[in-house]
Amino acid sequence: AAAARVPAVVDSDRYPLHAPDASAAAALGELVAKSRREISARGYSHLPGFLRPASVANLVEEALRLEAAGVGFRSHEAHNLYLEETEEAQSLASSQSSTASGRGDAPESIATRDKEFRSSKVLIAKDLLGADSQLLELYNWDPLRAFLQAAFAVPGLHPSADPLGGAYYNIFDSAFQDTLGWHFDRSALSMNLILQTTPGAGGDFQFVPDSREAIGQLHRWSEVEEYINSRTDTPELHPGSLYLFAGDRSLHQVSPVTRGKRINAIFTYVEEEGSRLNEYTLRKFFGRSGPRV
Repeated sequence: AAAARVPAVVDSDRYPLHAPDASAAAALGELVAKSRREISARGYSHLPGFLRPASVANLVEEALRLEAAGVGFRSHEAHNLYLEETEEAQSLASSQSSTASGRGDAPESIATRDKEFRSSKVLIAKDLLGADSQLLELYNWDPLRAFLQAAFAVPGLHPSADPLGGAYYNIFDSAFQDTLGWHFDRSALSMNLILQTTPGAGGDFQFVPDSREAIGQLHRWSEVEEYINSRTDTPELHPGSLYLFAGDRSLHQVSPVTRGKRINAIFTYVEEEGSRLNEYTLRKFFGRSGPRV
């Protein structure tokens, strides 16, 4: 089956997820154990060099070609830490300002849940990728799904039934100072492939390990700022990196991109077979809920 073939994009010598022999199976067991330990302890596991450099270049070319063709959707959001919208958030969604907002109040007086952040980027949905896309081939490769299930220690994990949001590209463009504002994910697990970075020009992934419970006890944004200032991790990620993240446990952001374009790909797997995004979420992130017309 096509799903059994090892995708050329993967450095399968370093990451033998398909376990072709006993030696590779032992290496895979060690890799699973390491990722599981890291996710359990910090909600984060980094697999550097997961993708081969030549394949990274091919994926970047695909993302930029589709963006240039105008098929991506530029998403603007204004949200609080819990990805909740308010009336102010909806009015902010069209703003190009690169700063977070808080109803104009002094920072020390803003309630944690009222603090608003901006997120913007271009998303290129799964149904826009060609049948021969190497990104799709990797997404559909069952040994990857099985590895993620083991690493996250969940009883089941399945490809998303969503035709748009199963696998997609994110492009953060410095022309718009694109960013992801501070937030907790609503999903318990995510998988992120780093394809193009912007060293020294923002686009840094930053997270505060296992911070949800502590931040939930802080009622003012100024208290949250004080809490996260000394606890924020900024892992060094490179093109080809894969990272696994329990984003509902740890506050995180991507800092504004100030030069060039940051490109990554998101793979969505679900614990409940057949799960897919609702229409509201599809329209918010992809500008549509069905085929592009």
